Amino acid sequence: MSVRILTVCTGNICRSPYAHLALQHALDAVRPGAFVVTSAGTHAMVGNPVDPGSAGILDWHGIDSDGFAARQISEQMLADIDVVLPLEVAHRKIVLSYSPRHLKRAFTLKEFARLLDSADAREPWTQRLAGLTTPEDRWGALPSHLARERGLSRVEDGVDDIADPFRRPQKAFDAMAEEVDAAVERIVAFEAQFS
Repeated sequence: MSVRILTVCTGNICRSPYAHLALQHALDAVRPGAFVVTSAGTHAMVGNPVDPGSAGILDWHGIDSDGFAARQISEQMLADIDVVLPLEVAHRKIVLSYSPRHLKRAFTLKEFARLLDSADAREPWTQRLAGLTTPEDRWGALPSHLARERGLSRVEDGVDDIADPFRRPQKAFDAMAEEVDAAVERIVAFEAQFS
């Protein structure tokens, strides 16, 4: 069994495929085969490849985006997803309209990374999740810890959103990628500490 993660944005061609492919690549480096990361859009440009603005950055990182095709999110798609990582709070609301049961398992990508750090500062994850030896067990327990942490650490509106670079200059894509990469690094560091 693999831990199944879904990243979500609007068109599923800029932000969520970048997050999906970058996160999959990074998790495979620390825990090969343990995670399956996919992505979808709330208003997907179905069948489209990754936007060149994102694809170029992925390519520079040595991450292949060939063969990617944008998908529309659906209730059925969410049925077997363990954790949903939308790129904006607005996307999270749409995810929950499809699948209310994901209430405690849907966090924006930046929020997820931020809560991992703030929860760890209160009590190290290696203590919190002591005895959970597989990624499935750890990631099964993780959302309830983070949902509690969410209640303890409020932030201003917009802090956990990553801006849409669609139809904007390359520097908007670069800024998006930088924010995603920072969150991915923190998420992967969480998993890597259990090596």
